[in-house]
Amino acid sequence: MPKVEFKSGDLLKCQLISQDICPDTFDDRELPTDMHIVHYSVGGDVYFDAIRAYTKVDIFDVYYDKLKDIGTIHSIQSGYGRIKPKLYGKIKSEEE
Repeated sequence: MPKVEFKSGDLLKCQLISQDICPDTFDDRELPTDMHIVHYSVGGDVYFDAIRAYTKVDIFDVYYDKLKDIGTIHSIQSGYGRIKPKLYGKIKSEEE
């Protein structure tokens, strides 16, 4: 089963940085501090995505809508990135 695929309009309040990352080796030095890592599973396969959002609720809403019938959200962790969000730029959806 593939990882979650987002369509145009799914990520209105979030910005997807990278999908299917390894959180132990992911380089977050050039990323903003409002980045989160989402740990989820789909059909027995475990995935980690790096995503930006103003709140964890925005991330949860996006992933819950995608995974409610096919998978499970295990955690949404913050504390990554090293650049102030206002210096990195605003969160942009795919449409912008």
